[in-house]
Amino acid sequence: MNRFNLILIIAFLAMNGLYGQGKDTTKTESKVELKVVYEKTFDEPIVDVIFDTATVSIDEAKNMGWKDEAFKQEDKAKGKVLVSYPKVVLTSQGRELSWLPDGRRNSYYAKDLRFYDHNGKMINSLVLKKYGEEHIYFSPQRKYILVSRRPTEWNPSYTGGTLYYLDGKKIWEIEGPTLIAVSDEGYAIGAYLDWQVPPEPGGDFYVYDSKGKLITTIENPAKDKVSPLYAEFSKDGEYVLLTFVKEAATPTIFLLTTKAGNILWEKEMLEAHYTRVVGEIDILSNKGILGCIYKGRLYAFFLNWTSNLRWTAPLTGSGYGSCVLSQDGERAYISSSRGYLWCLNTITGDIIWMHKEPWSPPIDSKRRTPNTPEFIEIYVESKNIIVNGTYKIFLFDSEIGTLKTVIEYPDKKIFLSLHNGIIFVIDATNNKVEGLKIKEE
Repeated sequence: MNRFNLILIIAFLAMNGLYGQGKDTTKTESKVELKVVYEKTFDEPIVDVIFDTATVSIDEAKNMGWKDEAFKQEDKAKGKVLVSYPKVVLTSQGRELSWLPDGRRNSYYAKDLRFYDHNGKMINSLVLKKYGEEHIYFSPQRKYILVSRRPTEWNPSYTGGTLYYLDGKKIWEIEGPTLIAVSDEGYAIGAYLDWQVPPEPGGDFYVYDSKGKLITTIENPAKDKVSPLYAEFSKDGEYVLLTFVKEAATPTIFLLTTKAGNILWEKEMLEAHYTRVVGEIDILSNKGILGCIYKGRLYAFFLNWTSNLRWTAPLTGSGYGSCVLSQDGERAYISSSRGYLWCLNTITGDIIWMHKEPWSPPIDSKRRTPNTPEFIEIYVESKNIIVNGTYKIFLFDSEIGTLKTVIEYPDKKIFLSLHNGIIFVIDATNNKVEGLKIKEE
């Protein structure tokens, strides 16, 4: 081939985009930012916030803390807008907060529950830990609040619980089993615990209806091995996963029931131990159950709706696992507190994409890298994955795993709450709540 013909071939390949694979300068990359559209400061340290909505005038919305950037042109034209506002606020005891999402809401950290109207006027309050140890549970969509009385070594008879509306009005109260989960219809699950948590093997679960009436007892399938300890409702509240475990040991036994306590199936995990100190569980009705377990290291698992174990996947040597299923149930998003994020196919367990932070320790390491963020909360919002990195917020593309943007809150401890498409950042250091809107150009 002569030189002239070679030049023609190279020119032809370049014109058709098959040579060199350089950056396409005719396309502009979309710019993504997390825009602050809401700010509100409280007079005491805050632990968590539950949001509600109200339709108000634009001026009222601004007085509530909303910025002009939050409103669409049609909202301004109407003069009215639907906005979120803090309905329930948990204030802090002033102690150093737990980094576990559930752990920070127990009475060791929370001092009281305060209930507000949309104008910011406190309409009710509930003091916690007035008589003994109490833990706070929210229903899946945060429509109800359960204050659970937890027995302790010095007060073993302090049991039962009380269910509240979001305005602080008491719905019902029981003595007896400690209540540990509630649905968005007011169904609740209880179990007899003791201060050791979990107690010696034995014990059952108890199911209560929306009026506080005991409707059934779920018997322990292995009273010589395990104890009832965790209960988790599906997002729609129609089903509940009951977990029997033994402290720091196997097996773990899962029972899936309807909200009324009808048992659908039982699954024994012989080699794995489930505890909320290790990770979370997410339940999507008629799709499956995603969770994080420990068997020598952190693992993820997926059970389909008929209890078949589709797969287990090794994650990191140690750490805390957060997880959430996509709305169609086809993808599992899992993070390790060590700075890893995975997207897996729920049918096969194959990795679709993975993200690793530059500061993350080797995947088999049992130790964390000191003075670095930790991935402790994960959410799906539209086509984005939102990760709380202790003092950073990471925004990922849910399809391909691209890190879109990061926003930092240096020297602060933050928690997240999503409501109506807004990411609310709870700044527990400065008693402040910020609302972030995802803006793409």
